[in-house]
Amino acid sequence: MNNKIELVERIRQYSESADAISCLTEEDHFNGSTEYLKRIRNMTQLPIIRKDFIIDPYQVYEARVIGADAILLIAAILDDDKFKELYELAYSLGLDVLCEVHDEEEMKRMLALDVKIIGINNRNLKTFEVNLETTKKLSDMVTDDMRKAGKLLVSESGVSDTDDIKLLVKSRADALLIGTVLMEAENPCELISEFKCIYDNECEKEELDENGKKTEVKICGITSEADARLLIKYGADYGGMVVFYPKSKRDITIDEAGKLAKMLKESDIKTVAVTVSPDTDKLRQIQDNGFDYIQIHGELYEDVYNESRIPIIRAVNIGKNDNMDDIKKSISEAAHKEKIVGILLDAGIPGSGKTFDWNSVKELELKEKKLFLAGGLNSLNVAAAVKCAMPDVVDISTGVEYDDILIKGKDEKKVKEFILNARK
Repeated sequence: MNNKIELVERIRQYSESADAISCLTEEDHFNGSTEYLKRIRNMTQLPIIRKDFIIDPYQVYEARVIGADAILLIAAILDDDKFKELYELAYSLGLDVLCEVHDEEEMKRMLALDVKIIGINNRNLKTFEVNLETTKKLSDMVTDDMRKAGKLLVSESGVSDTDDIKLLVKSRADALLIGTVLMEAENPCELISEFKCIYDNECEKEELDENGKKTEVKICGITSEADARLLIKYGADYGGMVVFYPKSKRDITIDEAGKLAKMLKESDIKTVAVTVSPDTDKLRQIQDNGFDYIQIHGELYEDVYNESRIPIIRAVNIGKNDNMDDIKKSISEAAHKEKIVGILLDAGIPGSGKTFDWNSVKELELKEKKLFLAGGLNSLNVAAAVKCAMPDVVDISTGVEYDDILIKGKDEKKVKEFILNARK
């Protein structure tokens, strides 16, 4: 294993980011040691689980003495009577127990014993192959009533990237036991924080999906990979890049935009090319770079509309002195065009950070088109905007940028707070 940092630094980073630490104490096959656990106990206040082949009461007492907070009991190596004996002993000593299973039969046994914490190991002990679907298959055996009564599921082994995290959230894992990828990371604290953020965002999405309509989030004006990583980290639904409009400080080349679009699409974030009055040549370049949508401000030319192979988001600006009848007419025309799937309402000057009267949205006929609400949104007002205008998507650019205009890009703190508040 490519272990890049020393133990003291590793535990310091874990203490800042993880919720518990698993320590191998098995000496013969995994080079573990009880001495490792003793050392770690003196370095952190985090709970520590003793990971070993525990088969004898002595090992349970020993775990308590050396400073463990929990032990691992493996269903595959213990019959029910021995398992129950060790399990009850552990809890009598104030230790929690992670009860590890690998298949349906072992899960049935643990459910019959009514254990509290079940660890689903995604690694086949016979072949050592890893399959994350194991968590999904076995977690389906745990009923909602069991979960409400306090039963917890931990998915063990196999996590290597954020896509794995998303899959395990859909499998309804309550916690993740992650080893190799953290041991090989140069900065495990940063990676854990990213994993936890993805986990929390995905859990939130699942909850919103179960409870009905959720407001999606579009972060616009992406100019760099650092910006794109923030969208991925905090779970934005759309990423927008300004192209072919040099008047905008967020304008980037179509090649740069295409690379960012590819990066976002790999994390299932929908990509939007944002432009003004494009001709067919610019449309073709946008389509060739794989964008999911084109967002058109200014003029929408007939030949561009006819040639477009990707859905169109039509931008309509609502200025303070604009005639509402003219705005309604523009929206009505857009709402009757089949290729237009969304209508974006923005303040009079896009990208200015100015708001407009959200109550005016209630007067508009959007048919079945998605409503994108933009213009002056920020983390402080987005919840009120959602409540008032009830948009399908909230769209932000200026509101998640640095206060210091000399610093280019998106402010991580603002991105995180905006997405969180938009979905409350």
